[in-house]
Amino acid sequence: MSKKEHKFSFSRFLLFQVIIIGVLKMGDTIFFFFEQNYFNTFLVQVLEYDDIYVSILVSSSAIAGLILQFVWGIISDNTRSKYGRRKPFLIFGGLIAGTSMILYAFSNNFITCFILDVVLIGIGANAYLAGERSVIPDTVEKKLRGRANGIINIVGNLGLLIALIFFLLADMLFSIPNPNGPGKIIPRHGHLVLFMVGGFGIIIATILGALFLKEKPVEELPPRNTFVKDLTSTFRFSELKNQKEFWKISGALIIFRTGSSIIMPFLFLYIFSLGMSTVKLLIVVGVAFPSLFIITYLLGKISDKYGRKRFLPIAIVVMVIGVSLTPLNGTETDLKYGMVILTIPFIMIALLGFAGILDAWSQDLFPADKRGQFNGIVNVSQTISQVIGSWVSGLVVSLTGTYRWIFLVAGGFYLLSIPFFFLIKDTIKTKETIEK
Repeated sequence: MSKKEHKFSFSRFLLFQVIIIGVLKMGDTIFFFFEQNYFNTFLVQVLEYDDIYVSILVSSSAIAGLILQFVWGIISDNTRSKYGRRKPFLIFGGLIAGTSMILYAFSNNFITCFILDVVLIGIGANAYLAGERSVIPDTVEKKLRGRANGIINIVGNLGLLIALIFFLLADMLFSIPNPNGPGKIIPRHGHLVLFMVGGFGIIIATILGALFLKEKPVEELPPRNTFVKDLTSTFRFSELKNQKEFWKISGALIIFRTGSSIIMPFLFLYIFSLGMSTVKLLIVVGVAFPSLFIITYLLGKISDKYGRKRFLPIAIVVMVIGVSLTPLNGTETDLKYGMVILTIPFIMIALLGFAGILDAWSQDLFPADKRGQFNGIVNVSQTISQVIGSWVSGLVVSLTGTYRWIFLVAGGFYLLSIPFFFLIKDTIKTKETIEK
């Protein structure tokens, strides 16, 4: 096989499409940052509901996501419209979700919040996610998927950076002393500004996707199935057996992402407990995000060239070493700032840097005619890891009285995932494999 055939390269058209998908991911990143963090504070701080209402809203939203993203995935798999296969779901989903987020700031009772978040955003946001995540393997061939997902996640994580900037600005510009107790709160007008950022973020991404995303012609798509037939065929014993590699990676991802889900609930609380000034915090962010972007791209590129799993264990081990140093950062009264600058990038890489390679690997295993449906199954596995991780982290913090040890426990789950990744067949044929 010639060197030319081994060359991995994007055409200008494909690179542009990958960037557009990255913009779509940026939109959902901004949107969900504010939905997950500030819908809850709005209930407690503005409407003055008890914390139990937050639990009801969050759990109901999670259940809606489990069901609806799977359902929208099946429907989008079998959509054959002149506007595309996934694009209709991106358009109507993004517009509904973005508009509902802005309207949430005008809610005056829990019922309205529930309808906007669980029902309307549940319908819209999960349609958007089903379209966005399924269009990646539709658009990018296997041998370029690692780098493509790396680029998509880099662009998407720029949305996280934007959201974090507004997070800090909101604290400085809108926070006021809590009239009902200690600490500070953000009043309604502050929440409105943040919800406008999140809502318009996903709406703008939707418009750009509608204008520039190009899907395959209908005649190039697999045959269409009915919803029931498509659903039931997946869970036949013969089909389950055929997709055994997918089920293997789903199990490995549950273990790996449980590590991330142990860290996530308390990450911001841990960072703010260190008592760093805004300037010091911005320096940490300035180091962490470029490091994250570089590693994300390199992992994707390496996985395209050498296979998905050859260097994955080494990368996980190095990452775990860095994350496990976090307890050495000290506390607010004994802060070791140099260690903070060293460890926070490793934490960011653990949480976000492996998404490109792991997303590519799982997408490689999606059946071509059921990518939306299997993306929904991946979403179920991710929710399972979130449930396990949140309980484990809560237990660790309760027993130790500090946030620092969650990073060691998370590292244990990351390491535990390695042998499970070894059990999965690599989906990329390397040069050595081809020659053999």
